[in-house]
Amino acid sequence: MSALTSARRNRLALVVALLLIVMGVLWLARAALFPFVFALVLAYLMLPAVNWLDNVLGQRLRLRRAARPLGIILVYLSAVGLLVLFVSLVVPVVAAQFRVLWANRGQVIQSLQTQAEAGLAWYRTYIPPDIQAQVDDLLQRVAGALAGALQTGVTRTLGVLTSTISFILAMLVVPFWLFYILHDETKVARGILKLLPARYRSDALNMARIVDSILGAYIRGQLLLCVFIGIMATAGLTLLGVQYAAVLGLVAGIFEILPFVGPIFGMAPAVLVAAVQSPWLGLWTLVLFIGIQQIENLFLVPRISGKAVELHPALIMVVLVIGNEVAGLWGMLVAVPLTAIVRDLFRYLYLRFQDEPVEPRDAMLKLRGSANIEPAA
Repeated sequence: MSALTSARRNRLALVVALLLIVMGVLWLARAALFPFVFALVLAYLMLPAVNWLDNVLGQRLRLRRAARPLGIILVYLSAVGLLVLFVSLVVPVVAAQFRVLWANRGQVIQSLQTQAEAGLAWYRTYIPPDIQAQVDDLLQRVAGALAGALQTGVTRTLGVLTSTISFILAMLVVPFWLFYILHDETKVARGILKLLPARYRSDALNMARIVDSILGAYIRGQLLLCVFIGIMATAGLTLLGVQYAAVLGLVAGIFEILPFVGPIFGMAPAVLVAAVQSPWLGLWTLVLFIGIQQIENLFLVPRISGKAVELHPALIMVVLVIGNEVAGLWGMLVAVPLTAIVRDLFRYLYLRFQDEPVEPRDAMLKLRGSANIEPAA
């Protein structure tokens, strides 16, 4: 290993100082950065389509430079068209059902209270007192933990979204910022690589590809699952005759963004509303959501999300609790992919830091096997 000369020490100190300054500024401005994080999520969703259009249009247009901007514009127009279609077809139905649900909220709450009192009377009559004491204690702890988690998550989320006026200003510039991110994505990556010594570039590129493969697949997979679950839940509830099926299906689809616990939170409102109509309908609604969950686990998740995360459910539960404690709702959203990213980066660096280090390309092949990630040379 070459000696750490005075010039290298100075450059290292300069880089470390710059990183500390940037991290400090980002931390101070964190309340206004959510729009840019949201734009990065959109970039992950749009980038495959933009790259495909760039290749297709570049082969047919004489002006090669116009292919990528035109591809970005086409993707923008497609996104706007889908949003308009959603607003025109789905929003009116959901809004109408929500208005009816809100108008009848007193009747719904009263029916739930009546059924809960009947169930509690049966529970107090037929369940032994010692078992009741244990169950009551467990339910109180679980309810307290859930309430605290929801309150913390919502409070922190609202604080991030509304703490500064700069958040609104950032939302106005996001479409333009996103355009530059999509247009110059390759140039930015190359520029960052050029800042690194040549011997570290292959490792940096491989690590970036690890992060990109996990995060991109996870984001696109979770959003697709939200759409599929929302559609299946709405269709199933409609066939069963459950009231407010569109609202309840939308709720189930939104909660699907949370891994493992999301389906439970999405199922609960539908089962309660169905139980108000009829206890048997509530039971059939529970069966419906269990069936949807099985379809998701057996068919949708392996094909949509693939092996991007590969975390055991027990570990997912732990990291979700940790994520909520650290950063509220946003911590729960990023905890699972972040854990998978840290795991794979550790594995890659462990292979590279051995006494006889594995070459970057071989380390990637050992790490990902036959996954569709092209290792750096």
